[in-house]
Amino acid sequence: MKKSTRALVGMVALDLIVLAGAWYMIAQTKSGAWNSTDPAASISMVSTTAGTIIGVVTAVLLLAFFVHRRAGN
Repeated sequence: MKKSTRALVGMVALDLIVLAGAWYMIAQTKSGAWNSTDPAASISMVSTTAGTIIGVVTAVLLLAFFVHRRAGN
């Protein structure tokens, strides 16, 4: 597998892991399994953090994809 393809597969895998984790935490908070003084603020914080992580991971790995593509890998 080319390095550029590996970067794209890694990006998708990491994004899905972060998305699944955020979904799990939000589901636990909504169902009441995890107690919070302000559930809406907790869900907002989880969503914002997960979105930021996904954005950073995607930007870094897309940059790696293009660098590897330019190098011929």
